[in-house]
Amino acid sequence: MMNFSFTDDPLWPKRFFCLKTLSESQVDVGLTSTASARSRFLMAIHEHGAPAMRIPARPVIQPALSKEQAQTEMSEAQMQAIAAAMDGDPDAMQQFLNASGEAGVAAIRRYIDQGVPPPNSPVTVSGGWIYNRIAKKGVPVEGKGFDKPLYDTGQLYRDFDYEVKKRE
Repeated sequence: MMNFSFTDDPLWPKRFFCLKTLSESQVDVGLTSTASARSRFLMAIHEHGAPAMRIPARPVIQPALSKEQAQTEMSEAQMQAIAAAMDGDPDAMQQFLNASGEAGVAAIRRYIDQGVPPPNSPVTVSGGWIYNRIAKKGVPVEGKGFDKPLYDTGQLYRDFDYEVKKRE
């Protein structure tokens, strides 16, 4: 019988450090702590809808990250991070964790670019008058001029990001 211990491996301190760091890390994708308050407000409305304002729910983050392409890209980067940890390379491990986050952000933006259902209403696109149920009167609406849900000024789109941080 052969005995083996980590102390027989000259890289064990680096591997241990990397594996410990990796086990304590998480990659958060979506609206991170750097996102604007406006983007957080808009995302809450889009995720859950606002029936009083006639805005349907348009969930984005969960459906985007559930796509097979997103899961494949993110998990491949995470597997590379694990391999880098096993090699005792903390810099490469961090790069692959970042790559996983970048893949998640790209997936969210790709989902928005493909068009989040349901489409905008005609009055949202071209403008006109709507009845405001709260104010109980008609109000003019300036149209966006295009039919792309979740994209108006581009601020929300740009605010999607990722953070690699210590697991909570």
